[in-house]
Amino acid sequence: MKTIYLVRHGQTLFNKLNKVQGCSDSPLTETGARRAAELGARFKKEGIVFDAAFTSDLGRARQTAKLILSHSASPDVPLVETADLREVGFGMFEGGPNNLMWQRVSEETGDLVISGDSPDELKVRGLDILKKLDSAGLAESYGDVRKRVAEVLNLLAASKQSAVLAVSHGLFINCLLFSLLDRDKRVSSIPNTSVTKLVYDNGTFTVHYIGRIENL
Repeated sequence: MKTIYLVRHGQTLFNKLNKVQGCSDSPLTETGARRAAELGARFKKEGIVFDAAFTSDLGRARQTAKLILSHSASPDVPLVETADLREVGFGMFEGGPNNLMWQRVSEETGDLVISGDSPDELKVRGLDILKKLDSAGLAESYGDVRKRVAEVLNLLAASKQSAVLAVSHGLFINCLLFSLLDRDKRVSSIPNTSVTKLVYDNGTFTVHYIGRIENL
């Protein structure tokens, strides 16, 4: 049996300004860095010891992972970076206002009202439209993200370790959850520096909890 602690990166400048990040990046805020360190200490306090650690190769995730590990009971565990754990790519919309991007998607669909504050399950449903709107050709559809999700799940399943830290991004984590759960299941949003716990046993991933801050 293997336990995976899937963590969303700490709060960033773009999170605070409500701007689209995707595969672009912005630094952690002071709050984001502090809470990442606090999460590492919380893992240590709760007796969770990692024997493997993976992170998105984007700076905000890498910084979060390093802060977690340095304050945990596993500061010397090697950190493995992978582009497969990156956030969903939003193409030409990256760096712009979050609400404006989702407004464009809503206008295109006509029957799907999405804003920056909408639950993530609505945003996942809008990804195919967003890809069509992106003139840069860099945005990802849900199907595109599912391919990366499959690579991540294969990576985690193949790991020989039993307690794994994986640091990623909010919408990517929800896409991963939709691949494991009924896609119609309501999953609102994944808070910064929250933990989603997966257990892998006998070839099957089970979701134990989603977006938890305490009682890990």
